[in-house]
Amino acid sequence: MAVNSVSTYAIFQSTLTDMNKVETDLNNEQMQLSSGSKAQNFAGMADNVQQYLSLDATIAKTNQYLNDNQLVETRINTTSSVLSQVVDIATSLQSLISQRLSSAGNNSAFGTQLQGVWQQLTGQLNTSVDNQYLFSGTAVNTPPVNATDFPALQQSGVPDAGYYQGNQQNITVSAQDNTSVTYNVRADAPAFQQLFAGLAMAQQGDQLNSSNALSQAETLVQSGLQGIINIQATVNTNKVNYTTIDQNLNNLKLYWQGILQSLGNTDVVAVSTQVAINQGILQAAFQAFAKISSLRLSDYLK
Repeated sequence: MAVNSVSTYAIFQSTLTDMNKVETDLNNEQMQLSSGSKAQNFAGMADNVQQYLSLDATIAKTNQYLNDNQLVETRINTTSSVLSQVVDIATSLQSLISQRLSSAGNNSAFGTQLQGVWQQLTGQLNTSVDNQYLFSGTAVNTPPVNATDFPALQQSGVPDAGYYQGNQQNITVSAQDNTSVTYNVRADAPAFQQLFAGLAMAQQGDQLNSSNALSQAETLVQSGLQGIINIQATVNTNKVNYTTIDQNLNNLKLYWQGILQSLGNTDVVAVSTQVAINQGILQAAFQAFAKISSLRLSDYLK
């Protein structure tokens, strides 16, 4: 009876290959657990690289929107605060002119009081944030209102912007994709022109002791006051809109971050389970390798 030769070489090679693969997988899984990332470079992310990069860029863009919006909201909030002060100043001016018309006030002090109101109004409209003037249009480095010369009209009773030093261009920004907002208020708006015209007419009426000019001044200030209130309503609407936009951006950012984490971060539970499985496989492989190593030809011939 012929005895065939038996070799363990093929079994050794197969076992070693399987052990190496399991060891490689186990090392990768342990690295994922320790680093918190599925891969240490883009090569390890295979087909998810493009989606990962796209989401990462989208999140960066969203952060830029949020940062820019915060700066704009600071300017809007300050603008709203200034307008509240202007409403108070205009209300005070209206009362002052009314008293002068009825001669219930101190007529000799009226001119001085007008100067004080003008300085208050000018000071508010020349407010700046981060060294940029709020009411100058895009000429943010130029004070919007002439603080040297008391307002004078080119034509009596007709408002004009002779006091204004800014430009006629508004500031428009992108608050998010496909949403542009013009948020600034210019000091040459008709409502402000009416207030400054009211000051000029009040001074003229006082100097000429003209009730007609004083009545014109009172009417101009009343119209300007209502206009400022309307402007403030628009500014407050922008405040609300920005709050809503920021909430949407933050919600989208959290959603995109969740997807990004699912692409790049380790699923701890799943990987921990696989580590336990591979450790079991590797232990069994070592036991099988030890058993194979102990075999001899005589074991097959018994």
